[in-house]
Amino acid sequence: MGRFALAFLAGHCCVHVLSRLPDPSFVVVLLIASALAALLRAKLLVVFALGIAWAWVHASVRLADDLPYALEGEDLLVAGLIASLPAASEGSLRFELDVIRADRGVPKRVQLTWYEADELPRVGETWQLLVRLKRRNGFSNPGGFDYEAHLFRKGIGATGYVRADARNRRLERAGSRYLIDQARGWIADRMASAVGSNDRMLGVLQGLAIGDTRQMTTQQWRVFAVTGTTHLMAISGLHISMLAAIAAWLGGAVVRWRGAQARGWCAVHGQAICGLSAAVGYALMAGFSVPTQRTALMLCIYFLARWYRRDIQVGHALGLALIGVLLIDPFAPLAVGAWLSFGAVAVLILALSGRLRRDGAGVNFARAQLAITVGLLPLLLAAFGSMSLVGPVANAVAIPAFTFLIVPLVLMGALFAAVSPALGALPLELATHVLTLLWVPLEKLAAQPFALWYFPLAPPLALVTMWLGALACILPVIWPIRLLGVVCCIQVFLIPGQAPDRGDFEINVLDVGQGLSVVVRTERHTLVYDTGPAFRSGRDAATLAVLPYLRARGVRRIDALVVSHGDLDHRGGLESLLQGSRVERTVIGPSVEVPETVTADACLRGESWVWDDVRFEVLHPAAELVANDNDSSCVLSVRSAAGTALLTGDIEATGEAALLDRRIPATDVVVVPHHGSRTSSSEAFAAALAPKVAIVSAGYRNRWGLPKPEVLARWREQGARVYTTAQSGAVEVSIARGRRPTVREHREASGRYWSRTAGDRL
Repeated sequence: MGRFALAFLAGHCCVHVLSRLPDPSFVVVLLIASALAALLRAKLLVVFALGIAWAWVHASVRLADDLPYALEGEDLLVAGLIASLPAASEGSLRFELDVIRADRGVPKRVQLTWYEADELPRVGETWQLLVRLKRRNGFSNPGGFDYEAHLFRKGIGATGYVRADARNRRLERAGSRYLIDQARGWIADRMASAVGSNDRMLGVLQGLAIGDTRQMTTQQWRVFAVTGTTHLMAISGLHISMLAAIAAWLGGAVVRWRGAQARGWCAVHGQAICGLSAAVGYALMAGFSVPTQRTALMLCIYFLARWYRRDIQVGHALGLALIGVLLIDPFAPLAVGAWLSFGAVAVLILALSGRLRRDGAGVNFARAQLAITVGLLPLLLAAFGSMSLVGPVANAVAIPAFTFLIVPLVLMGALFAAVSPALGALPLELATHVLTLLWVPLEKLAAQPFALWYFPLAPPLALVTMWLGALACILPVIWPIRLLGVVCCIQVFLIPGQAPDRGDFEINVLDVGQGLSVVVRTERHTLVYDTGPAFRSGRDAATLAVLPYLRARGVRRIDALVVSHGDLDHRGGLESLLQGSRVERTVIGPSVEVPETVTADACLRGESWVWDDVRFEVLHPAAELVANDNDSSCVLSVRSAAGTALLTGDIEATGEAALLDRRIPATDVVVVPHHGSRTSSSEAFAAALAPKVAIVSAGYRNRWGLPKPEVLARWREQGARVYTTAQSGAVEVSIARGRRPTVREHREASGRYWSRTAGDRL
């Protein structure tokens, strides 16, 4: 069964790695190939082809539901059901809406943000709303999170916001369609009443009980991530198995009653019915994520086998669960949690098979933890590019605390709170107390500078080699093969980050939405120019784009951080970048505030330095021209024998005129001033620079309509190839001696079939 499950999974993966879905004629060819494979009795090939077909059909249907370009930015009156628990933050609500009435072409499910909402919509209610939508969109950078894949997996065909309008109103109260989510919201409210809505651990308690993490803070998620304990927040085997075991025990006890025995029932029947009901019911209450699906399906298989008094191997149950999950959710392979959940169980099966009876509980626990650490390492590096060095210590303390104290108390408290908040108060307060005590050492571990180690993006061959090495380490094989496995695992840590040759350099304009952040790399040095915007959610571009990019490229130190001026879309990620990376020198433009602990130099004309035969020079502003406006932006020239680049910030006509007065030389690459607005990029300025490559950093369908078409035309008239981050994602330009600048568009190079591409309109 395991082979068939892997073949079915491989078929899904073959579809999900495509940059474009094949046309429908592909299905005809696939059916013919499947028929031939069946005639040849090649069962694995048939299952593989079925996996491809199942994923292709569902992907095609989902793509067909995307928002048409013609409806982007239009005011649309829609009616629909609130399909998720609304998440509140900083004066706004975010929720999903299942559309039941709208103009033709509106997707079935959209994600909306409602700023300054008059009243709180609740899951299951029917609302009429005036909305403005756009297609799925997220940052596209090396090392960054694929938000578009996340939305696609959830079936969201568009995102947008609710417009202020008198027609926005509730049409119907909540019905029974979203009864489970309504129950989840009700239990979350009861838990809040039991412990107090201001308790800082409330979000953790709700997450552990019903998978509702809306109240968890960014700092709490960071502590879990850095200490390698995020898996404890995922409702999966531990929670569901614990509840199912209690229910099965109660069911067996009830069936032992004489009246049940007189009807021919036995304890096994009671255990199966109650255990299976508890497993499926709790999986649904917890949001039915992939890990909960996996656990519930494996328990269903186990209880059915018990009912019919059959033995079933754990590996077969895992394979059947994998097939079941893929049938329920063909997009499950897009979720990292799916790989970690199934991978962890598979590792335990391989590592502990045949050894549990030979060794004691302590030895088996240690072996299991070591096996999971080694076995999941390739997955963690591929997904996150990092490894928690304090994880083994943190898990040694946290796993027993969560397993034997926190989770049982939380489940008991949630159950009692459903009856009465007063009843649930005691176990939930005890769980909070234990969590608070545990949180102190976890925070201290997370604060260590060595806590989380980042690795540059590894090539696929290195990850495959590491995976084979991990298998050799956890399987019961002879020691020489295990030593070879250790070598295979270690090799990925020795891969150096790629860097330009001496005298060459790279200009990397990151996709940060409506803002700017540029990374300049030479042979041994890195400069970051601007840090991108901050957002209403409390997050910023440094956290979401700049730091992940630097880590993916193996950059552990920023030699110079230049913030051109004080606008939020250029300095929004400053503090996060200072906290998340080692910065050797900070250079700031006008009206930029830095923490008191940071020593910063003013960015003034005449400042220059040389790194690896590459000269950096500040061309603007002069000391007498400094003011708190766009025209005082710090303009930086990067020049070597290989070529030149110019970083212009937000200068407008006055700043450009000052540079023209000083006879600014032509350049190979220019980051277009002020996001391509009409107040910049004068004809004289474009003609003087005459660049080969012009790059605009702007947000997708931003409210200012930037970049302006006439500005793009002006640069093209000078012979420049023009790129925008809204279309291309991160734009990486390599400037090397002996050849023209080479450009890599991240969307074009790394996009998948669900992604917007560089060819999509703005």
